[in-house]
Amino acid sequence: MRRLICLVIVINFLLICMPEKSYCYAADSKLEMEWDYLTPYDSDRDLDTVSLHVLEKISETKNRSIYRGITITRPYGYITEKQQTQDSSAVGVGPIYMIRYEKYHSGKLSAAFDMSGGFIVYDKTFPAGGKCYNFMWRAGPKFIYKINENTSVNIGYMLMHVSNGLKTHNPSYNAHGASLGFVTNF
Repeated sequence: MRRLICLVIVINFLLICMPEKSYCYAADSKLEMEWDYLTPYDSDRDLDTVSLHVLEKISETKNRSIYRGITITRPYGYITEKQQTQDSSAVGVGPIYMIRYEKYHSGKLSAAFDMSGGFIVYDKTFPAGGKCYNFMWRAGPKFIYKINENTSVNIGYMLMHVSNGLKTHNPSYNAHGASLGFVTNF
């Protein structure tokens, strides 16, 4: 298992260090900042999660864009496992990759569907009884309003799954909530 984790870390590091621009994308880089506020699905997980995702567009085709970046996440609260309440507050950070499928509806408004995933390292075990690392998967629809050629805002609904991927002990966490984003060219 350690070899797999080391391989995932090396692959993430190499992907982060790839050239800034894809061969199929010639426009200026776009930086996108998204904030999520997510609440749990399960009654035994009383966790609220606030996350900041800083993403850079690295590739674009007609309706699909690919992003890479970093996520800083702060889940706080507790879980109930084996009829015991355990504090599960933590802070995590890690690389993230996102694919966006976007459909334009009018001159300034479009609808999109985002799917992202990343490897997150926490300052302590998360959720309680888990590991200090997890994989975070997010997906959901959003509406994007283009303010001008270089700036846009988006609002959406996200579903999230956090899991360490182990078969033996995997205290996962599922959440849903609102996402708010800001995009600009630099």
